[in-house]
Amino acid sequence: MRIEYRRLFTALALVSASGATAATNLVINGDFSAPATGSGWTQRDSIPGWTSNSGDKLEVGNAGVYGATCFTQSCQLLEVNANIFGSVTQIVTGLRAGSSYGFSWANAGRDSGGAQQLNVFVDGNQVGSHFSTGFTGWLSNSVRFTATGTSAALTFASRDVGGRPSYGNLITDVSVAGVPEPATWAMLISGFGLVGYAARRRRRQAIMISG
Repeated sequence: MRIEYRRLFTALALVSASGATAATNLVINGDFSAPATGSGWTQRDSIPGWTSNSGDKLEVGNAGVYGATCFTQSCQLLEVNANIFGSVTQIVTGLRAGSSYGFSWANAGRDSGGAQQLNVFVDGNQVGSHFSTGFTGWLSNSVRFTATGTSAALTFASRDVGGRPSYGNLITDVSVAGVPEPATWAMLISGFGLVGYAARRRRRQAIMISG
């Protein structure tokens, strides 16, 4: 009986571990905590994980600078409109072709920026579009996509809809993580069910012996 328990718990541990691995965020610097800006902001030619597609600077700063509330522990964000209407991209690696992944992000408008639109893409396919005229709180978003290869391009692009070209489209908390396959969930649920059954059976046997 003890050997059976040991094998069962080992199997459950392996399944749980695979689920934990799948949930690892594959995005580098998704909370834009690097470079650290303290209570200020900065514009750089490059920041970890992200590149500009328009030759513009990359602007990272504390949420308070932009009249926004903190959304992540670092309280930092990226303003897609650094100086012009442009776009930023990160090539996420470590994917497995044919596997499902969850892509999530938080976005917000900025006061005094006027009408702004932010479009979101995975490998050139639009998966989100947001319109704003000011900061009204953070909007959390999530979509699911199937990897076609070992990498995917995440792009956030601002579009000129009449607002200020250097004043809007805030993003943070960007994440891509594997979604457990249905078979994995089935194994995990079945395993816990067996543990519960075995525990109840053992209690009944203990009562019979004591009686």
